[in-house]
Amino acid sequence: MVSFFENLKISKTTYGFILIILTYLIWSIMELIAKDLGQRYDSFFIVFVRYVSQLVFLIILFNRNFINLSKTNMPKLQIGRGALLMMTTCFMFAGLASLPFAEHIAVYMIGPVLTTLLAIFFLKEKVSGRQVILIVLGLMGALIIANPTKGIFNYYIILPFMAALCFSFFTVSTKYLNITENPSTTLIYTAISGTFLSLPLAYFFWEIPTNKFDILLMLSMGIFVTAGHFCFIKSLTYINASFAAPFVNLTLILAAVWGYFLYDEIPTQNTFIGSLLIVVAGIILTRLKNK
Repeated sequence: MVSFFENLKISKTTYGFILIILTYLIWSIMELIAKDLGQRYDSFFIVFVRYVSQLVFLIILFNRNFINLSKTNMPKLQIGRGALLMMTTCFMFAGLASLPFAEHIAVYMIGPVLTTLLAIFFLKEKVSGRQVILIVLGLMGALIIANPTKGIFNYYIILPFMAALCFSFFTVSTKYLNITENPSTTLIYTAISGTFLSLPLAYFFWEIPTNKFDILLMLSMGIFVTAGHFCFIKSLTYINASFAAPFVNLTLILAAVWGYFLYDEIPTQNTFIGSLLIVVAGIILTRLKNK
């Protein structure tokens, strides 16, 4: 595929940008499916279905090569990465079932702000006054979306907040694994780890699909997730994680479009203001980090 883009005189960096854009487009469709199913089924059951459908799809896709591709030199990190993504999925699906689409995605986009904040506390990175202001700005954005002026704080925003935190660690581990691991191996371990770790969820929250269309939606999740993660993993082999981070802003635009046309959801003024603060803080923090 790389040679194809080279023949079109497209650089590897441009190729990486195309892949990361496709990633968020595909994931937005998968999130729509999860939101729709979340209206009829428990969110934790959907998490299990999401991983099982992906694992089944990968077994069919790789066929005889599945066993060979399952061999890894870093099993603990692969499993840990899979656990991080499963936690991200749990928080993400629970949030999608509880919040308007655009509002949920807006809070989820606080990821770059959280990454900088974690680096200060755990990696002892030095921080400038501008970075402190931007961190506060991003956190204020999430607080504005929660709208405590209602008199009732919207505690559901904690769900996308935690999803963003887990995904920040997940992104870093993905970039590290790309140095030595085959992207297909990483993709397989994503499905294997998620499936086994979500088995308790299947036991406690098992439900029987009520119609054939729901079964089709559940199976399609595996295809969309696999395609999205393949694009994500491959994109990080051509561009740095810090360069890929700002593209998460595409999810807010897509969320607003999908929410309006499919669910008649009109973002509130608080959502607009909070989203703007989070996006601005994330973009500038990423640029400062790059410098």
